[in-house]
Amino acid sequence: MGRTSRTTLVLVVLTLLGISASSIVLIGGVKSSQNAATTLPTVKLPAGCVRPSGGFLIIMSEYGYNNSVLEGAGPSKLWPVIVVTQGQDVKITVCNVDTTQSHGFQVSNYFENTIESLAPGKVLTVSFVATKEGNFPIYCAIFCSIHLFMEYGMLRVTS
Repeated sequence: MGRTSRTTLVLVVLTLLGISASSIVLIGGVKSSQNAATTLPTVKLPAGCVRPSGGFLIIMSEYGYNNSVLEGAGPSKLWPVIVVTQGQDVKITVCNVDTTQSHGFQVSNYFENTIESLAPGKVLTVSFVATKEGNFPIYCAIFCSIHLFMEYGMLRVTS
């Protein structure tokens, strides 16, 4: 798939979430770059794929977590980054909109006791209290075609 198709997918997901494509800010403080496109294909979000009240939404696709491939995720650019304060209840809904493969979701120190794998069209909601200050990787623990780009998410817990 070319860059134009990937950009279109980013905009479709964001538009479905009711976010303006001209000033894109993904749910719960996870920012995305500005993109422009004129035609948008239809993408069906799985049932239950909604941002939890006061929480965060992560969408898995063939482009990674919140389109990390398009965002240039890597060792020098973390993506997505979720920022919370110590003691805060953290709620994250994770949706797999990839139509062909499963993806994994883990959060170091907080949500890593079992390996989570979401099949296409599945939704997972996790919640925990951010008890420890620091930076905690959000990552995929199963192999998939874009596994490398799903290794650079971050939960940042500040005091």
